[in-house]
Amino acid sequence: MNTIQLYFRRLPHFCGAVLLGCAVFGAPLLAQTAPIAPRLSPNTVFYVEWRGNASLASASQKNHVLQLLHDPAFAQMLTQIARQIQTSTPKNGGPAAALVLPDLASFLDNAIVFGVVANPDAIKAASDKPASPFATFLVYDSTGKADLIQKWKGLSALRSQTPVDVTKYDFGGTPVEVRTSGKNVTYSAQAANYFVVSDQKQTVEDLITRFRSPDAPATSIVQIAEYGQMRKYVGPEPSLEVFGRIPDMSQWNSTDKSAKQMVQLSKSLHLEKIHVLAGALNFEGETTRFRSAVLGDTSPGGPFDIAGASSAAFLTQPVAESGPVFSMTRMNFPAMYQLLHDAIVSNLPPQQAASMTAMEGAAQGFLGMSIPDALKLFTGEIGSASSYTEDGTAEQVYAVAIQKPDSVLRVLRAVIGTMIVGEDASGSTTYLDLAYPYRDPKTGLQRRKFYYVAVTPQMFLAAPRKAMLRQAMQRIAPEAADPPAGGIVANPAYAQLRARLPEKLSGLSSADIDRIPFDKLAQNFSSQPVQSGSQQPNEAPKLNLSVISRYLHITVSGWWKDSNGVYFDSYVQ
Repeated sequence: MNTIQLYFRRLPHFCGAVLLGCAVFGAPLLAQTAPIAPRLSPNTVFYVEWRGNASLASASQKNHVLQLLHDPAFAQMLTQIARQIQTSTPKNGGPAAALVLPDLASFLDNAIVFGVVANPDAIKAASDKPASPFATFLVYDSTGKADLIQKWKGLSALRSQTPVDVTKYDFGGTPVEVRTSGKNVTYSAQAANYFVVSDQKQTVEDLITRFRSPDAPATSIVQIAEYGQMRKYVGPEPSLEVFGRIPDMSQWNSTDKSAKQMVQLSKSLHLEKIHVLAGALNFEGETTRFRSAVLGDTSPGGPFDIAGASSAAFLTQPVAESGPVFSMTRMNFPAMYQLLHDAIVSNLPPQQAASMTAMEGAAQGFLGMSIPDALKLFTGEIGSASSYTEDGTAEQVYAVAIQKPDSVLRVLRAVIGTMIVGEDASGSTTYLDLAYPYRDPKTGLQRRKFYYVAVTPQMFLAAPRKAMLRQAMQRIAPEAADPPAGGIVANPAYAQLRARLPEKLSGLSSADIDRIPFDKLAQNFSSQPVQSGSQQPNEAPKLNLSVISRYLHITVSGWWKDSNGVYFDSYVQ
């Protein structure tokens, strides 16, 4: 795969880390420029737009996340991590891995859009080989960054696994550079002050037409209904915004087998019910907020069925909220299984579909009930609480809401019976001691690790230590304090951020950052060897993670569902 194209595919994963570096090195804020996205094609199905450091100007002095990113100690830590990445990345790791952190930070000074456009005409026009119905693209405001772009191109050629052949052609007065590496081709050009790149010729030429003229294009993404829905949700000026939609693939005419399978799978999953994905990152005073939504037709029989109902309280709340880090979420497992089952079966040949039906019958005999009935035993609510030992090791206790505990025990004994080494009962609660083999990473010896489970009339609890399990049982006892003594809910900042979320939620999570032992975590990380390419393991960098708690103190996130879709909201303060 061409390394520039590989960078495209990985860009969403790199976005967060690069954004950190952008703020860390304190690049001067540029003049605010017009957003890039409104010029994109109406065939755009996904994009992420970063509006450059100029979007941080109003919040840079008081926002806690930005203050952290500008701290010299944090910058030094990121530099150490960047050096370790460079050391451990193989030669062919791509240009993004070779660029040092200041280069990546400089790259994000300016506005940039990474996206995907639906291109059904490409598969219709393909003659010698099927073309992908989707093209990836990047549009970058290259003002003052010409040297950085040339460096990036040079690194891409240097690190390519196959020779790179570079040719050029003229498109209406704009030179287009074509880089061919094996079977992969990348097209790039400079259109006015924008650097545009794509893996399809048709797409890069459309981008050139849209961005080389000072006038707005005749057609654009602004004219489609989904963009208007997204715009209403994210507001006018987020620092980073996300847009996505499911294209209407029913009109595509392709002889390509993979394209046909994609169309059929989309129908089977009822993805047409998803109308738009919207997301926005804002630096609002001291608080950093990321919110997103999946909007569409929430009537039964589609992907929205997977989301659990929203309510004002969670059954697992007493257990989850006891730790400095907790999470609770509510899903509809039977609906998830049915949706995936129907999608898979409808896309299988008759013989394979029959084999799957036979396997489901065997599973029913093994479990003593059908898979959907087994999933219904678990109501879909899962809570977890993380705590830390004296040496900084993270431990989690899990709580799962259930019904029909006797049936749950029957399923557990069927699935993990070989791991059960002890069982006893106390009142209406059954305790199971589990043991499973693992290889000690330090000695290489085979050992046994223990886990402990309790099944109550309403809950399934699991923990790595019996003491943790007993504490969890005490918290769900009728006489237990509410909220749990010493829990995160006692933090006034938690109450403040929780109040920004709706009362009724399908998921809630939080982290009391002040109670996380970053110094111990850093010691544990530094003691672990890091594999570096084909060389011997290197010593991990010594990180000053405690700088995080100088600025950040708490995070609260929630998600919920209503008749229009599913919403997510997160705050860091």
